[in-house]
Amino acid sequence: FATLRKKGEEDSTLLVRQFRPPMNGETIELPAGLVDADEDPVVAALRELKEETGYVGTVTPMGNGTDDESDLPRTTPALPLSPGLSDETVALVRVDVDLDSPENANPTQELEGSEFITVLRVPVKGLRKTLDALASRGYNVFAGLYTMALGMEIGER
Repeated sequence: FATLRKKGEEDSTLLVRQFRPPMNGETIELPAGLVDADEDPVVAALRELKEETGYVGTVTPMGNGTDDESDLPRTTPALPLSPGLSDETVALVRVDVDLDSPENANPTQELEGSEFITVLRVPVKGLRKTLDALASRGYNVFAGLYTMALGMEIGER
């Protein structure tokens, strides 16, 4: 989950829109990708962020910003996506993107030949409502992203 920060602006995040053949339609997801053999998920997350969105970021520990974060993990444990169908897992990584940094002034995707990804920059606040609006336009919103947005909304209450 990438949080884009710029002085004087509310935080935003990055979503990616891409066609997924099994869904026979476009999905709305977080920037993500496969972790190469013997690759650290943190390294993979930063690589995929750069490739899919053009942005460069730094990893943030999994705390809430008020804890002593020196002992906190930099990724979640391996989380099963659909344990009734496959053994596929994901690890989430929190990344801060400094929009005031020159390296993020003109982000350029580094997509592989078979990738066609549209980057969406959306406000963090109200993310669930943004996802609802995208779903109403026919996009398939990734369940993990929606669940996270709903949890963020509940946490604000």
